[in-house]
Amino acid sequence: MEKIIIGLTGSLCSGKGTIASHLKDLGFHHQVLSDRIRDEIRSRGLEITRTLLQDVGNELRETYGGSILAERTALLLADIKGNIVIDGVRNPDEMIFLRDNFGAKIIGIDAPKEKRLEWYLQRAKDRGEDGTTIADFQKHDDRDSGIGETDLGQQVAKCLQMADTILWNTGSKVELFDECDLFLKKALDFDPEIHPSLKERK
Repeated sequence: MEKIIIGLTGSLCSGKGTIASHLKDLGFHHQVLSDRIRDEIRSRGLEITRTLLQDVGNELRETYGGSILAERTALLLADIKGNIVIDGVRNPDEMIFLRDNFGAKIIGIDAPKEKRLEWYLQRAKDRGEDGTTIADFQKHDDRDSGIGETDLGQQVAKCLQMADTILWNTGSKVELFDECDLFLKKALDFDPEIHPSLKERK
């Protein structure tokens, strides 16, 4: 069976990490495009913040091309045995690169804005970021989706339009996972019920 590669895109705090964790439980190895940005920020001796992740990510795409984060991540894939999920696709060029070079399927995740705001504020609280406001969410959500961004910036709204499927995170985790598993079966002939997890393989 050929290696399956899935890219994840989605609105801010829509549940991308939840789906990534589910795929990891199904044996997928996990890569995050923004880790390449973190590597760049650390190399400059700077503190990692969400705004800086957005700024440096845009800078890298404008300097090296829209698919640079996917290209740098691709260098790590050859040594990985098994299926792979690549989290954090935020620009159509990244999506096109993954499809053209690896036959990747792109799963989009979205949820109602009021739920995403609720999860955003809860996540900030869990991280000890008690000063986080609704305005912070709106600013990052607008930028993430592509408002005020160039074509080489973050363009999640366009990525969602180009995704192979969109999972709507409006119910329970079980319902979200069932929706994901149905796509895996139909689009990739991958039956989650017969694939051991990484933990079971060890």
